[in-house]
Amino acid sequence: MKKEQNSQPKNVVLTIDMGGSKTKIAVQELGSDEPSLLLMDSDLADIGKSSVDMAPTEGRNSERAWVGFKSDTEEYLYYAVGTLARNRFGGFQQLHELKYELALPKILAAIWLARVELSLPSKFNLHLGVLLPSGEISDKDILKSRLIKLVTAFETPDGKMSIKIQTCSVYTEGSGIFAYRKNVLGEKFNDRRQLYVMLGFRNASGFAVTGGVTEPGITSNFGMHWMLDYLSTHVSGLDKNNPNVTETIVNSLQSPELLKKLSRKRKQQDIEADLRLITEAVASAFSEYVRAVVRWLKSIVGEFDEVVMCGGTAEYLRGELDKYYGDEVEIVWHGGVVVPSEYESKLSSSRLADVWALHDVFYKLIAARLGVLASKSGSEVKGSDGAKVSSMSSRYVEVERPAGFLPPIIK
Repeated sequence: MKKEQNSQPKNVVLTIDMGGSKTKIAVQELGSDEPSLLLMDSDLADIGKSSVDMAPTEGRNSERAWVGFKSDTEEYLYYAVGTLARNRFGGFQQLHELKYELALPKILAAIWLARVELSLPSKFNLHLGVLLPSGEISDKDILKSRLIKLVTAFETPDGKMSIKIQTCSVYTEGSGIFAYRKNVLGEKFNDRRQLYVMLGFRNASGFAVTGGVTEPGITSNFGMHWMLDYLSTHVSGLDKNNPNVTETIVNSLQSPELLKKLSRKRKQQDIEADLRLITEAVASAFSEYVRAVVRWLKSIVGEFDEVVMCGGTAEYLRGELDKYYGDEVEIVWHGGVVVPSEYESKLSSSRLADVWALHDVFYKLIAARLGVLASKSGSEVKGSDGAKVSSMSSRYVEVERPAGFLPPIIK
């Protein structure tokens, strides 16, 4: 009997945020104490089978990711994902495509990365939570149906994988921070008129909450990439798809000299001349970007007691957004979510807060549904009958959320 229990596939909870500049993955084996945080670049490239045969087999896992799977037309497709896509196959972030259309290879690559990083077997039961912009949430059923089919057989750098999706839930961006903020406010939550704003690299989205009721969300193109598009028309040779360019521009707020890195010149005097031009161009692009974001915020009708501001781009615009709202409206930055310091060193809390908070909610929902009890102190995990849990049901299920716990637009 004991041997039969041990042969049951493991249950893994994975929450993924496919951001425009980084794919953020929180993954945790059901019954373990803490989640692991994995990161991948967001670049993507469709490639041929012959290219897969020449892909690297060693090195950092996140930089050798590719997947292969059969499409709806029975054609076998291969994709390089992340750093491999950008450095070897000319891939890029494809920010003007819908996230759900790019999601399949990215999610499959994330599953593979979780497997190798956590030393999981090639077959396990998966409970998957995916964040999408509110403007794309209507496509969730398409995404879920394709994923459930594809994970049963797909290729990776380490061979074929076969996964069973037990739970697949798609959430609007901001859902993790929403849940955290609601828990913090408690009984006061329904008395607050709130606006949740997510400013990321790819887009800007938001939804209003009044009396505990969530309004349908809206999505715009005013992510950080809008500013890079504007800037690229004023700076010669600027590669707006290079993540180092974004990092340099953001860090130049504190160290303006860093903008020298954007110059394509070789002579020092030419670089200095470029610095003046680039500094002026960045300042102009920043100003126009702030104006665009503020115009978009003004288009969201309503009076609010607080604005919950989230995302790495929101942090970049923090000074200007503080000026815009002034003392009239309280800004709660990133919902107050605190990411552990060991993960903060990998990526800023402002970019991790949503997926980190959502994973905590999602994991607890799965654990409760499957009869697993886990204390916050990380003590031994046991089933509802007191026995240590080794396996769970293999049925595909929908997560049943506590009433009003997450925005109704993600049901």
